[in-house]
Amino acid sequence: MKLTDKYILGRFFKILGFSLLAFVLVVIIVDIIENIDKFIDHDTPLNLIALYYVYYIPFIIILALPVATLLSTMFTVGSLARYNELVVMKATGLSLYRLSLPILTAGFVISITAIFFSDFVMVPANHKKNQIKKEQILKQSPQRGVVRKNVIKSGKEGWVVFARTYNERKKEGDFVVIGKIENNNVIIAVKALKMIWADSSWVLTEATRRVFENDIETEFAVYDTLFGDFLPHTPEVMAHRMKKPRDTRFFELIETIKLKQWMGQDTAKDKVELYLKFSFPFINFIIIVLGIPLAANPRRSGGSVGFGLSIIIIFIYFVLLRAGQSLGNNNNLPPILAATIGNIIFLLVGTAMFIKARK
Repeated sequence: MKLTDKYILGRFFKILGFSLLAFVLVVIIVDIIENIDKFIDHDTPLNLIALYYVYYIPFIIILALPVATLLSTMFTVGSLARYNELVVMKATGLSLYRLSLPILTAGFVISITAIFFSDFVMVPANHKKNQIKKEQILKQSPQRGVVRKNVIKSGKEGWVVFARTYNERKKEGDFVVIGKIENNNVIIAVKALKMIWADSSWVLTEATRRVFENDIETEFAVYDTLFGDFLPHTPEVMAHRMKKPRDTRFFELIETIKLKQWMGQDTAKDKVELYLKFSFPFINFIIIVLGIPLAANPRRSGGSVGFGLSIIIIFIYFVLLRAGQSLGNNNNLPPILAATIGNIIFLLVGTAMFIKARK
């Protein structure tokens, strides 16, 4: 690596590290101020509060990373332009494209790292954070005895249960669909008006049972009462709450989408969240493509100007992100387009500005 690349990357990562640290501290301080009355009211020990915020940090990092990346780009390239270092480097025969290469490479690596960090670190940590807040800080007991709608549960040996409504206190479900799936094919399908827990197994009333082999129906039977002792599900499994799509890891979310599709449920929201797990981290690379030509102009290379532009750009991106997400959740846009519309717009604008920038 050339000395110039080391110099640029060194400055970039210093600002990136400082920006992330600043955002983490600010968010934690603001959150402490908002929740300090709850901590005091529930006599929360300091070590539990500290543990809560340790699990909070990965979420803050992922959320603040695009802002920090853009700030690092604006301040790194902006300082080079402001002190005429960029002019000197260009005079040695280095183009803006070549000078941008180390930052663009860093942005791509950051985006890839963010994808894995989100799935393997942030999602489990966020789940643990919410668990600590509900159960140990607020001391909320899990909800029981409620009636839930559209309950879907997978079990051992490929068995899946869907109930339009499920009463946790009575341990019974209405309008039930049960299936056994092998190699992405349904081999057994059972429909029942009711599913009631009796002693140690389920009892299905007004049920139909169909058996398939190579997608051909080989058996059809109707039962007034069918014993569901073949089901591995228990009332505890049925009462377990499914995590929100954004709090679900990538492959778990894929399985949830497959199960919902088999049950005929709407999967638009789940698919949007699935694609966001890739599209959102890649804004860290795209934002650099947009930031470099902005900061390379000496008139926009000032610190306050760079900070102001960064905030405005990130605000516009999050507006586009939320608008696309909302349209995708309501089936007004295809999920993949809804999740990537902000990235597409910013990449087109950034590429156009990059091409037109003074080389």
